[in-house]
Amino acid sequence: VVEAFFDEATFTVSYLISDPSTRKAAVIDSVMGFDPASGRTSSAPADRLLDAARSQDLIIELILETHVHADHLTAAPYLRERSGARVGIGANITAIQETFGRLFNAGDDFAHGQGELRCTGKRRR
Repeated sequence: VVEAFFDEATFTVSYLISDPSTRKAAVIDSVMGFDPASGRTSSAPADRLLDAARSQDLIIELILETHVHADHLTAAPYLRERSGARVGIGANITAIQETFGRLFNAGDDFAHGQGELRCTGKRRR
């Protein structure tokens, strides 16, 4: 089953996909709310996904990012914290991290996925 969740503020779509026979689910391209005027974030778009999963008794096992999102903030860390799901993104994310690390003088920590950014693509062993 594929359910689409449209976020009006960012004009993006997140997906909750599930297998009714196993109750296992995945979230694709999650959105964290953001108000540019105040600089505040909101978990409302992510909470809609969690509420939908909960109402269907689904177990979110994966949170997938299909690409780097320039149009919105990802809710992957928020969802991971609440569901225990693993986060996945393509291995080539490190090339993007390195580019932005150089552009913003973020240093090696950003480029190599240390700290909070680690969840976006660096393989964990």
